[in-house]
This record gives sequence, C-alpha cells and structure tokens, in this order.
Amino acid sequence: MAREDVEFDLFFAEHYPRVCRALWLSLGSHDQGVEDAAQAAFAKAFQKWRAVARLDRPATWVYVVAFRQATRQNRRKNRVLPPTLTQEATCADGSEELDDRLTVAAALERLPPRQRMATVLRFYGDLTNRDIARAMRCSEGTVKATVHAGLKTLRFLLETREVDDER
Repeated sequence: MAREDVEFDLFFAEHYPRVCRALWLSLGSHDQGVEDAAQAAFAKAFQKWRAVARLDRPATWVYVVAFRQATRQNRRKNRVLPPTLTQEATCADGSEELDDRLTVAAALERLPPRQRMATVLRFYGDLTNRDIARAMRCSEGTVKATVHAGLKTLRFLLETREVDDER
C-alpha cells in the first residue's frame, strides 16, 4: 500500500465519525443521506488527496464538501428540514453522559436550521468562522451573528431545562 493511501486511511478513520455526527447534529437527520454526504466528501478528498493533504486543515475541507453535499441532497429530495432527531443507542454505562448528549441534541433540535448548522460546525466541527461562511455561503459577520443567536437560545433552553420536559 502506498504511503499516501495509508495517510488517507488514517485521516478517514479519525475524521469520518466526527463528520457524520456533525452532519446529523446540524441537519437533524440520521438517515442514509448523512452517511452518503460524508462518504461523497471523503471520496472527493481521496481523489484529490495530494492537494487536500497539503492544506493547513484538510478535515475542514471535508466538512465543507460534506455539508454542501448534504444540503444539495436535501434540496433534491425536497425534504423539510429539520426532521426530528432520533435518540442515539444507549451504552452499558455512562448514562449521565448519554442523558447530557440527548439533552443537548434536543436543544439543538429546537434551533432554526441555519443556527443549528453554524453552531455545530463551530463548536463540534471546530471550524473557523471563515470556513463556516464558505460552507454556508454567507459572510463571516452572518456566521458570527448566527452562532451568537444559537448559543443564546441554547443557554436559555439548557438553563431553564425546557428540553427535559419535552423528552
């Protein structure tokens, strides 16, 4: 196996689950479309691996491509966003951690789609405002305002525990 293939395999193993989860959290969908979009983005990254690998943050490039792919798929399917988030599978222990994740997921579900996407990309995907602006096709100022509004709503929902009443 070529060195580049090994590098890509390691990159894929590290980032694929995070990209899928970020898509699911921001788009509110855990169906086949999320994985399809992530796989399409990684396939493009593999085809252009020499150039992508030289980027300062190659994972950011994949996030942007995956989100654009998912957005195109959702538009094509004429789906209404956001569909209801499904609960993740429970684990043997760590129920408090699972409960916290479900509470945050329920709070994210209540955000408007653009606020959810910007907030997830910023804090889960660890993308810069510039990268988020590129992914969402808007200005950096719009990203800052959108993330600010999303965080304000999330804080309110989590502090008042409004999402617990609905779960």
